[in-house]
Amino acid sequence: MISNSMKWNDTVNIPIYPRADDLVLLMNSLVDVIGKGSEGILYNFGKQLAEKYYSRMNIPEGLDQDAIFKNILSSMMFSDWFTKMEIERDDGFVVTLRAVFELNADEDNCNFIRGFLAGLSSSIYHTTYLCKEKRNPEEICVFTLIER
Repeated sequence: MISNSMKWNDTVNIPIYPRADDLVLLMNSLVDVIGKGSEGILYNFGKQLAEKYYSRMNIPEGLDQDAIFKNILSSMMFSDWFTKMEIERDDGFVVTLRAVFELNADEDNCNFIRGFLAGLSSSIYHTTYLCKEKRNPEEICVFTLIER
């Protein structure tokens, strides 16, 4: 499980994430104009956005990577990206999110969130991760991060 022992200092920059409603508008526009091709664009956009945000946070070396990951995901809840999260790092790397905003978009998968989680985990753990998704009817999305 993830530990909560992490100390921030004044040089850490926490980004202001785009609001969920604005991202849904972008996603629906892409789906309308491009169709299925929007999946790769949204995944790549999420991945690049996470990498950009992480690089600008100035997180000091030596902090617990699991705590960094958990704290960054927690900050995303304030932009209405999801309402509840659970992270498992025992037998793999699984992130479970409830009421993900991307469920309101006109797409079959949470492509942006998958990309964001892949980019964020790759940046924090210095390992390339891909992200797969499964969902259930109760608005729960389970994202599995797979080392590449």
